[in-house]
Parts: sequence; structure tokens; C-alpha cells
Amino acid sequence: MASTEPIGSSPLAHARWLHDSGNEYVTVGQKTDREPWVQTSYQVEKLYEVLPDYAGLNDVYLSLNRFYGSRKRLAKLSALYSDLDYYNVSELAHMPPEGVFTLALESLEQAQIPSPSLAMSTGRGLALVWRHEPVSGNALSKWALCQQHIFEALKELGADPMAKDAARVFRLAGTYNSKSATLVQSIYENLDDVWVFGDLANEILPLPREQWEQHKAQLLAQRAEKEAKRGARTAPEGQRDGRKGFGSRELHQARLKDLERLLELRGTDKLPPGKRDDWMFVAGCSMSFLMGPKALEKELLALGRKVAGWSEAETRSRMHSVIANARSAASGGAILWKGQQRDTRYRLTNETIIQNLEITLEEQQHLETIVSGERKQEIRRKRDRKRKEKKRRSEGVRPWDEYLPGGKEREQTARPPSRQGVERPEQE
Repeated sequence: MASTEPIGSSPLAHARWLHDSGNEYVTVGQKTDREPWVQTSYQVEKLYEVLPDYAGLNDVYLSLNRFYGSRKRLAKLSALYSDLDYYNVSELAHMPPEGVFTLALESLEQAQIPSPSLAMSTGRGLALVWRHEPVSGNALSKWALCQQHIFEALKELGADPMAKDAARVFRLAGTYNSKSATLVQSIYENLDDVWVFGDLANEILPLPREQWEQHKAQLLAQRAEKEAKRGARTAPEGQRDGRKGFGSRELHQARLKDLERLLELRGTDKLPPGKRDDWMFVAGCSMSFLMGPKALEKELLALGRKVAGWSEAETRSRMHSVIANARSAASGGAILWKGQQRDTRYRLTNETIIQNLEITLEEQQHLETIVSGERKQEIRRKRDRKRKEKKRRSEGVRPWDEYLPGGKEREQTARPPSRQGVERPEQE
């Protein structure tokens, strides 16, 4: 049974309520001046011994779920949650956390989602937690769907779309947010409200338990049918990007070449200030599909030093989410996306890359794969014209310009060709 000791600003009470018992591991992480991220995993009982030492420190975080060792292998799901970065919403930026919490309750009620068990003021944001009895990682797909519904209900209040994975860490009560010099503490507690996970999911999801099981079975059947239709011609799941004839590795290798080419087109081998994060993020996302997490971190450190002039600590800090998601994917971490499970690595569309890197149509003419829909249509039209021209030549049709004044028809002694043998310029 979860502890009902008031949390307030007590690190120990916070941990005891979230992690009441068990042999699994919980992660404590901290950002420091010397290291952008340091984390240690403790068994629950050991956690109680060390947490009081963190009271009053800056930027300390605690995982809400439990793992086998580090956060690479999920053991137990213990809570649902949402991280409201309401400081990013102009209308809410200067509102006290209690006011934002009131708005959150209204949004949840409208979406027919129960009120959270705990609301924590995190210094500049608001963390909402729905505590439930621990369940195994086998419930991850249903848990992730609940997370998505909570996010949809609260996204207008600044809900962080990246704070939905099972390995997420939240700020620890009784510590400080260094950016605002504000104490992390609870503003609402209903600590007796610990749900049975199935009951909580039934309250959140629009489908009751029986319909959910039917819905899940239908999704699995549809997925199996789709995979069967693909047959041996299709690469294994996770190895294609959804475009005809273009595998995932090919796509990301081509994107990295395009990123290098983009620097050449812009006449530099160093990223200018203000443009480093976006370019490095795109590069890191593609690299995560070409190598394992350890190699990814090593290569990103070298790339950050080469093109951005970053120190290793700065690269780790700025590329933390890319590296963390790659590690999660390597250990089997998954999210539910459009009814299907997929790993946690970032997937970027060409449109997103073009917008973030401000790639012009002129620059796209020199790139292989980072091209807009408009540019693709232009390329497709040119290829079609060349294909048709080649076909007509093979059929003996001569170009129209051979019959223009000064053309090759002056060299011909035979009568002009018939209409069927003359090619007229194609209208675009």
C-alpha cells in the first residue's frame, strides 16, 4: 500500500508514495555544473536511505516507473503522468501553478479523465501524476495509449509531448529548479487515490475493457494481414521508411550526405550560431538508425566538436534526448503510434527538416532525399519526360527541332516526314 504521509517538499515522502515496495530499481538523476546529467539506479529500500541527502539540491529527478537495473529494461509501471510546461504558453506564462491546475482539472473533466492523485509545482511547470498499483511491462501498449489520451486533453496547457515514455523522470520534491530558484513541492495531494491499473485505464480510454480487447485484437490482425501482404519483398519492421523502394538505412545514409552537402552549398564547414542545434538534431536522429547507442554517443561527440565547436559536455546535454531515445529503443522501449507499436527513436519528415533548417528550393536541387513535395513532383516530371523521350527515340521518332530552319532537315534529300514521324515539343 502506498504511503499516505503528506509529500509537501519531502523527497522521502515523495518516493515512498510512488515506490512503496519491491525489488526493482528506481533512477535518481541530477544536472550539475560539471556534468549535464548524472544518474544512479537504486533498489527501492536503498532509495529510502539516500533520498534525504538530495533535499535542498538543484535539479534532481526521480523515475516514476521501475526497472531492472538502469532505465533500459522496464520492470513495473507505477504511474501515469503529464508534464505541463505552461511557461511556454503565453497566456499562462505568468499564472500561478494553482491557477493552471484549476484549468487542468477543467480540461480533464471535459475529456472525462479522472483527476490526478498528485500535482507538483516544478519551478516553472506543473507535474500531474495518476498513481496506480504496479503492473508488469506487458501492459505498456495500453499504458501508452492512456498517456496519449492524457496528453491530448492537456496539450493546450503546454503538456510536453516528449514526456509520455515509460522511462521519464520528474523533478523530486524538496529540491530546487535552478532556472527559477524555486522549490519543487506539491500543490495538491490525494494520496489515498491509488488505482487498479485496469480500472484507471477504463476511466481514461474511450473504450471499456471488453471493447479494448476486441480493438487490440483487430489491430493485431490488421497488422498481421498487412505484413503478410508485404511478403518477402519488404524489409523487416523498422527497416523501411514507408517510401517505395527506399529502405530505412538508405534513407538515413542519404540524409546525412545531404546534410554535409548543405554545409558545402552554404560555403561553410562550421555551423553558425543559432543554427547548430537543429542541424545536429537532424543528424543525430538519422545516425540513431545506423548504429548502436554507444557508437551513436561517440560519433555525436566527434561531430559536435567538428561542426558545432561544442565540448563533450555540451554535446551530451544538447543531444541528450536523441541518445536517451536510442538507448530506450535498443532495450526494447516502444510507444504506441496510430494503433501500432514502434521504437522510441525520433522520426523526422522531410517537411520538418526543410522547415527547421530553412532549406530553399534552389538548395533542394542539389540534394538527394531532403526535398519537398513540390520538388519531388518537379523531379518526377523531368524523369517522366526523359523516359517518354527515350521511348520515342527507340520507336524512330525524330526530335521536332531537326525540322526547324537551320536544323538537320536541310541535310535531308528525301521529302519531309509525315505528321506521325514528327515529335512536337511536349507541353508542360
